[in-house]
Amino acid sequence: MFRGYNMPNMKFAIIGKGLIFEKHAQAIREIKGEIVDIADKSQGEDAWKNMVRETEADCLVILAPNNLHFEMTKFSAEQGKIVLCEKPLTLKSEEAKILAKYKNIFTVCQLRYHPLSKKLKSEIKKDMDYQIEMDIAVHRDKDYWESWKGQAEKSGGILFNIGIHYFDLLLYLFGKPHSVSTRLLSEKRAAGIIKGENYTCNWRLSAEEPRESQHRVFKINGTPYDFSSKENLHLYVYRDLLQKRGVIPEDAMSSVELIEKIYESSKK
Repeated sequence: MFRGYNMPNMKFAIIGKGLIFEKHAQAIREIKGEIVDIADKSQGEDAWKNMVRETEADCLVILAPNNLHFEMTKFSAEQGKIVLCEKPLTLKSEEAKILAKYKNIFTVCQLRYHPLSKKLKSEIKKDMDYQIEMDIAVHRDKDYWESWKGQAEKSGGILFNIGIHYFDLLLYLFGKPHSVSTRLLSEKRAAGIIKGENYTCNWRLSAEEPRESQHRVFKINGTPYDFSSKENLHLYVYRDLLQKRGVIPEDAMSSVELIEKIYESSKK
């Protein structure tokens, strides 16, 4: 049986110390938690397993490369720990189904916590039709492409690295799709159409935008919504975690299934 909910000074152990680490560390400080152990690749391939077995932490936070998420999350959950895994929870929906059997696993989908998301969720009506434009174009430098994020076998490619938060937001607001078509899918660019019961989403992703031209467009029936935030949205993830709430594997599975459909559609 796992423990740790509503505990003062909840203890955390973290696997991975990349760029996202500080956002998690800041959120943990804000909830008066304590980081008691950290493991990363510099300590050896199996350092994380030894830490999971030995740590006194209540919660394991997984910030490792995407292709390691499933193994690390499952192993940590089996040790009786609460587990919080960065996006994507898995690179395969079949793996997400396995993790859904555990009640102590949560994942990070921070755009669900944005004030606009909650507002829109309450306003969107099933009997209305919605036209959605999603255009996410970012600059990624040489270091990015030379890291594990630039290796599709480790990251899952642009759809998982850049797209998954916005795909998750789309499904959170409007529900699962009934058809998917892909116009373009390459290492650095992708585009297509997603249709659901009451919505059509034209989407585009780019990771080769000039730095000065980066943009994140999300329009609903012509109205733009800005989901960027100066606030650390991870803080809300951790507050939920303390209350035994959050995005569980069953919830996270939908965006993984959608990306699988996009890949499948691109081969037709």
